[in-house]
Amino acid sequence: MGRFLRPLLAMTLALFARPGPVAGPTSPAARARPAEDSGWYTPVVDHFRPSYDSDPANAARQSWDQYWGWVRSFYDGNLLSRGWSQRAQWLIEGVRPEVERDRLRSRLNLIGRQIGAEWAKDYDVRRISSAHLMSWGKRLEQAREHDNGDGDAFHRAIDEIDRERQHHMSRTPDPSH
Repeated sequence: MGRFLRPLLAMTLALFARPGPVAGPTSPAARARPAEDSGWYTPVVDHFRPSYDSDPANAARQSWDQYWGWVRSFYDGNLLSRGWSQRAQWLIEGVRPEVERDRLRSRLNLIGRQIGAEWAKDYDVRRISSAHLMSWGKRLEQAREHDNGDGDAFHRAIDEIDRERQHHMSRTPDPSH
């Protein structure tokens, strides 16, 4: 029963709650969606297809279109939360100088791709859960509260999150999470 209640609670409370999947790519234009001028990453099929293709356990449980829908949900958000890029943009808007904000944007774009590629997988095989997203989102919010505008608090938080992400990725998926 906990397997069903925990995801429901996580979906309700998560900073990046999982909505129903959005439609997958249906045209070449959807496959090569360019990044916005803001410098924030926009998901591109060719960046996520290798993660899907390299995980036969996930492919047995989830179609490509379902996976791609979750990737898009991670970035686009839903009624309960903003997507990764919009949230990250809000988090670092107070960082000055601009060169430091650009460094943080690059780091958040990279770690977002790494997190999103795993989180989008089926619940039973993924190694990054909505609970991880909640925890990491709170940590980034705390960095925003404590940062004095130089970005150091964000760099420390991203370093910690990346260490945890690497640790989770080195483990065998646990269906009981």
